[in-house]
Amino acid sequence: MARDLPRNLRLLCSYHPSIAEVCRQLGVNRSQFNRYLSGETYPSLRLMQRMCDFFGVDESEMLLPHAKFSELVRLRPRHAPASVERNVVAALANDVRLDSQRALQPYRGYYLIYYNSMSHPGQVLLAVGRIYPTPFGMNLKTIENVGKPGRSKFTCKYQGACFVLGDRIFMTVMETLTKNEVMQIILYPSYNNRIRYLTGVVSGVAARAPRPPAATQIVFEYLGESIDLRRQMRRSALYAPDSPDIPEEVREMLSSWSRHPGPLVEAPLA
Repeated sequence: MARDLPRNLRLLCSYHPSIAEVCRQLGVNRSQFNRYLSGETYPSLRLMQRMCDFFGVDESEMLLPHAKFSELVRLRPRHAPASVERNVVAALANDVRLDSQRALQPYRGYYLIYYNSMSHPGQVLLAVGRIYPTPFGMNLKTIENVGKPGRSKFTCKYQGACFVLGDRIFMTVMETLTKNEVMQIILYPSYNNRIRYLTGVVSGVAARAPRPPAATQIVFEYLGESIDLRRQMRRSALYAPDSPDIPEEVREMLSSWSRHPGPLVEAPLA
């Protein structure tokens, strides 16, 4: 029953170093959390689900009579460390995203994104992307029309998080239509007052079977914070490397890695 929730919650907290640590990992205000522990108020459904995920229990279990819940927890104490470990990683990731927001402010806006296609070797894929702020940090959203200009075969949409670590910009994005692909992008930051190009590496898998892992160069061309989105989206397609639609500077950056240190794998990884 709901009246047993405060006692059950206090029991779960006793398996952790402190209530303050629980609040930090859950992202909950300590004074508000104390009201849950005392039974003065009850958490929202969303927060209830977060707490269940954190402690490694089901919502129905959290509402059991306290005696029954205590027995349940006693019989599976080993579950708690795994749950704590998962949420430590999540908490660290959230901290990094929030800490990166100020450093990424200059990069917000729209981009043309060029990279050597993993599914169509010998072709350059041009996509349209946007870096934009959210309450949880900076996000990246991109749209790709895979096919010849004006004759797209299919569309891919990616969305994910941006953050800064060790003087590099990292982006982790998932394809949101099929949900069967994640790409990792690592870019060199711009050291100029005015951003024009960002260069780096993208890794992922080919969209077509056998979907081998691969990595290649990628170039972000900054367009600004306000653009004719429909016009730019019509440009998204597959192009030959020598196409006049690919700026000469971009072609050079996509065809040569010698100006940047570090290895690059253009073929599928073994």
